[in-house]
Amino acid sequence: MKSDVVVVGGGISGLSLAYYCSQAGFKTTLLEKNDSPGGSFNSPRYTGNDTQFWLEMGAHTCYNSYQNLLDIVDACHLTDSIIPREKVPFTLLVDKQLKSVFSALNIFEALKSIPNIFSLKKEGLSVREYYSKIVGVNNYNNTLSHFFNAVPSQPTGDFPADMMFKSRPKRKEVLKNYTFKDGLQSIARAIARSKGINVFTSQEVTGIEVLDGRYAITTQAGVTHSAATLALATPSTISSRLLQTIEADIAGHLGTLKAASVDSVGVVVRKNDISLKPVAAIISPNDIFFSAVSRDTVPDDNYRGFAFHFKPGETDETKMQRITNVLGIAEDKIVHKYEVTNTVPSLRVGHRQWLERMDGMLGGKNLLLTGNYFGGMAIEDCVSRSLSESERLKKLK
Repeated sequence: MKSDVVVVGGGISGLSLAYYCSQAGFKTTLLEKNDSPGGSFNSPRYTGNDTQFWLEMGAHTCYNSYQNLLDIVDACHLTDSIIPREKVPFTLLVDKQLKSVFSALNIFEALKSIPNIFSLKKEGLSVREYYSKIVGVNNYNNTLSHFFNAVPSQPTGDFPADMMFKSRPKRKEVLKNYTFKDGLQSIARAIARSKGINVFTSQEVTGIEVLDGRYAITTQAGVTHSAATLALATPSTISSRLLQTIEADIAGHLGTLKAASVDSVGVVVRKNDISLKPVAAIISPNDIFFSAVSRDTVPDDNYRGFAFHFKPGETDETKMQRITNVLGIAEDKIVHKYEVTNTVPSLRVGHRQWLERMDGMLGGKNLLLTGNYFGGMAIEDCVSRSLSESERLKKLK
């Protein structure tokens, strides 16, 4: 099957890149190994009591600073599906009690340290170095670090401070933070339906060759796709493996990046079977899970849902025991369960130099790379990288 561009990977990075390429007039094919597109935009549905209840298993919210994403949302006619998130608290689980973030902070230490925010620059500093000076060492170690770790579900102390959270221009006519009526995966489904993109699911790519100046991409099912341009939107380790025989230098550079595996378990319970007060998320310091993110931000008349993001290596029995203990329910009160494992990059200070070298290596090649390991892990960072790669492709042509 011949295309102008074949995109490998159907998360928001691959979908947005496929969208931009198709909008530029390129015949675009997207190959996704799972049975539906979305990647971290993963909103599985449970049907019960004549209602459909969705639960986010990856990304959980969007912001009005995600301007490139919002442009795609507008073009896909999803703007009317944007809904607000209820204002329920993020909480700390300490000594089996839920506490507010504010109550866990040492206010005197924070007041003493906060003036540093006006003079201290993030560039070249790790998250630990920067925020310890902004809120105080004890406040960072005891409280703030655990909230930061919950974002990518891994320790973030060594992450570059300037890539963890970014200030971006905002679209003020859009809700500050929001989701969609059918969850974030509705964005993925809408992009996949866009004119000009041929999406093939359950198509894991096993090999890539260059034949007669074109890329030959072979799937596990034995199907071969031919393309003038190859785009990889997969975790860096997978992209490195796929490129090993055709771009050894780029594969090696990708192989220097580190990543973490996150085991997520989502549970749905009937609303009347749980007494836990509504929360946005539960962060439990030094626990076997980084966070339990709730669907309480979009309340339902019948059900509540929680996505627990566990550290790798725990048994199914251990994870379930911890879930029921935290929620205060018996296991038979869980009406449905979802499980998914995601790969999340572990960025380090100096990543911008890594990126500059990578972009230099890609110069002049019909090879596009996108994902959450480039400009940052936020949704908008992924979409922005895809936009810049599509612009590079147009210049090549």
